[in-house]
Amino acid sequence: MSTEADPDRPIIFISHTESDKAIADAVDDAVKSLFGVGAVTVVYSTSRELGSSVKFGEDWFQWIAKHVQTATVTLVVLTPTSVRKPWVLWEAGAVFGAVLAAPAAQLRTVRPITFQIGMSDVPSPLANSHAHIARGDSLPDVKLLLNEFVEQFSGDRTATIRAAQRVDSVAMQWLDTVAEALRTAPLTPSEPIVSEWCERLDTLAADGRASEVKQLHEWLLVAFGQGHGIEQNPIDIRLHRRLAELYLATKNYREAAAQFEMARKLSPRDLFILRSLGQTYLSDRNYADTDQVLQSIASLAPDAFASNVECAALKGRWFRAQGHIPEAREVYSAAFAKNSNSYYLADLLGNAELQLGRKSDAALTYGRALAIINRIAERNLWTEATAATAAIVSGDLVAAQAHLAAVRTHRPTAAEVESILQGLERLQGPLDIDAEQMASWSRILRDQP
Repeated sequence: MSTEADPDRPIIFISHTESDKAIADAVDDAVKSLFGVGAVTVVYSTSRELGSSVKFGEDWFQWIAKHVQTATVTLVVLTPTSVRKPWVLWEAGAVFGAVLAAPAAQLRTVRPITFQIGMSDVPSPLANSHAHIARGDSLPDVKLLLNEFVEQFSGDRTATIRAAQRVDSVAMQWLDTVAEALRTAPLTPSEPIVSEWCERLDTLAADGRASEVKQLHEWLLVAFGQGHGIEQNPIDIRLHRRLAELYLATKNYREAAAQFEMARKLSPRDLFILRSLGQTYLSDRNYADTDQVLQSIASLAPDAFASNVECAALKGRWFRAQGHIPEAREVYSAAFAKNSNSYYLADLLGNAELQLGRKSDAALTYGRALAIINRIAERNLWTEATAATAAIVSGDLVAAQAHLAAVRTHRPTAAEVESILQGLERLQGPLDIDAEQMASWSRILRDQP
């Protein structure tokens, strides 16, 4: 049966967010219980009744405008979720506009209804509107609102008396249904809640328990109403970045990329997120998606691959992973020309030159890398590792051994040791380093006798 709005009977329009659908349903059920089916039309965007919600393909703005202009009463549902959404305020503003513009507007009223929030949480346009704000989780306020409906909507005297007699039971039904809806409502990504989940993920990382990330991720999705079978939407960029990093630690590159993509939706122009996403795709040997990320970076910052060290490193690595060493060298060279204090770029450029058989050029580049390290006076495991590489290229194996031993003083992680060893292995072929020498460097880095 169609419940298309009938101009001859009262209309209640409910403004709400999609996550508060259960509350809107509870109000709809209460109105039916109070007046009977068909006596009062209840309209809201997520209604399950034919004709009471937006039709497929119907213009959303026109649908809103039509119903706020014809509504006898508009109930604005305010919950911890909806007060952070601009859409509810837009609908309420449309209602106020209709009230001011229509000649018979005295019958149209706006009634904000709060659930689990205080008056200080009510958005200022509604708090300052002089509309009477009811607490939808308070028995006295719910009974008062229902009695107002009875007075305003009932037709003959018999119907009014019958509806009035139902107020107490309908109010209890309202509260029971709303309580369950609020109990099972997904968490709102407020600052305290997001911070709490960030701490949990940070603890997992600090304790070296990245392998447990999948379980914690599933709990997080349930908490935010995105459990099994529900389409996942972005929650908070900090959460997605932490999840991605934990997945990276377990080499689950596809899950990591999915989390960086979520972060990207929240901050599409963030070059740091894009770079991390590109690195993740590249680790998964997904060259096509890496290329798409590189194109996105170029569209946002055309000079990024020359002016930004990390972006240049990403593009060069993409070329190198596909065997395009000359192209990688060109990227590194252009970036190093603009970032002459980057020992990291000098290392990448020198390595590419070695792979191309340009040993004299590599020696000069690594000489510049060593000069940079001495000039900036930074001492960390990466400066020591780069200095070791420079010493190896120049043939000073004693200095190389000393720098590798210095790496150990910075307590590198197992992953960092592996990364340094991979860099040394790339020198083996071009410099004709024997296996015994490589094994000795490995023992130093692994702190093995």
